[in-house]
Amino acid sequence: MNCINWNNRGAVTEANSQQWKGAFLDELQAKQGDPSANASRCPVSIFLERTPAEIVLTAEVENGNDQQHLFACVSRAGIPAETNSSRSLRLEKEILWQQSDRVLDAIFVRAENGGNDRLILLQKEALVVQEKQSGVWKVALSKPLGEAVVTRRAPRGELSFSLDQPNMVKISFGGKSCQAALNDASALNCQTDSEPARTGMLLASTCDSRVWWLRGDDGDSTMPDRFELVNSAAPQSQPPIAELPTPGPILSISSGEALRADTAVVFNLATGNYEIYRIALACGQ
Repeated sequence: MNCINWNNRGAVTEANSQQWKGAFLDELQAKQGDPSANASRCPVSIFLERTPAEIVLTAEVENGNDQQHLFACVSRAGIPAETNSSRSLRLEKEILWQQSDRVLDAIFVRAENGGNDRLILLQKEALVVQEKQSGVWKVALSKPLGEAVVTRRAPRGELSFSLDQPNMVKISFGGKSCQAALNDASALNCQTDSEPARTGMLLASTCDSRVWWLRGDDGDSTMPDRFELVNSAAPQSQPPIAELPTPGPILSISSGEALRADTAVVFNLATGNYEIYRIALACGQ
């Protein structure tokens, strides 16, 4: 076998892909009796694809009129080149909004099809939707939470947004899950739910097509915090490969841009304001 159809679908760097291809061909040729046989044909096609935890290799093998598919998975955490390439990543934050009233969670949604950027804020008693018009944030909707109002002394709440339902958002808090419309004043539709609290959020990189895990350092709520970027395959046990300090504790991390960027709420200990940041990955030191 002198040729092979090798398809690297952004799974690894091109240099590593070519090294893998060469090693694969060397291994095949060492095991066959006549390396020159069928030199004009490429009966094997290999596809490399990336998941948050693994590199998945799929082989399509032609055998006469039949075709066989073989699969193998390699943990990304065990690939040295993956770890080394991550050193060029850095976290960047952009402040979008700040206010003195408590904010439990927030999601920034980038405008599409000529619309306006939206900033969705979950407060103790209301869901507030702001739109950016002529460079200024203006309230487009303020929806009371009604019976779902957060009354606990140390309230927590989470927003979940999907681009498939751009005019809906899910609110999770206090053992409840509520669906809220973003384009009208209709009441929340709530039901009992027991989802665990989020500990971070996935964040995709345009530098190497990888997906990482963004978290806070889970420190003292009376001390400044920092964002940490870790391997998504083992976010609890891995040391951070990038960090970004904040002026206070991180209260929530959400996503409204399909993991291209995350939204975080930080309590600024110096000013007493709740600050909303857009967090994204950048390439290079």
